[in-house]
Amino acid sequence: MKTTGLFLFAILLTMALQHEGQAQVYAGGNIGFHYKDGTYLDVAPLIGYRYNKLDIGISPFLSYRDRRDQDPRYAYGNRTFAQITFMPNVFVHAEFDVSNIERADGSRKWINAFPVGGGYRYSLGERTQAYGMVLYDLMLDDDSPVEQPIVRGGIVYSF
Repeated sequence: MKTTGLFLFAILLTMALQHEGQAQVYAGGNIGFHYKDGTYLDVAPLIGYRYNKLDIGISPFLSYRDRRDQDPRYAYGNRTFAQITFMPNVFVHAEFDVSNIERADGSRKWINAFPVGGGYRYSLGERTQAYGMVLYDLMLDDDSPVEQPIVRGGIVYSF
């Protein structure tokens, strides 16, 4: 399944780069959350670059997890992402995350994640967009604070 997903992403990436268009830089941020077995909150500023139908960018993040049966835990890290718009305002999204998480015994651990999914953008003005997306982590680590599916929303401003 992982190979098929990467192959489809490579095809969509190739299609997105074949058209002439304008490039633009944008910045913003997003919030992720879920409430299964407690509270999970993820806050992440982001900066991206859009060329035609392809977006690439980075997003450092900080997350907080408070389960009913455990002490609160914090994680931090960075996401590198790519998005391909295949219909007006509809996109597919893939990212690679590197996170430093706090484990139940108080130690810290570095983990990797590969969330993929899709989303929708909505224009709030000439240069501002809101978006939402639902992702599924293909490499979900047993110690990860994230629950499936991952739901995120945010706002970006294009320069």
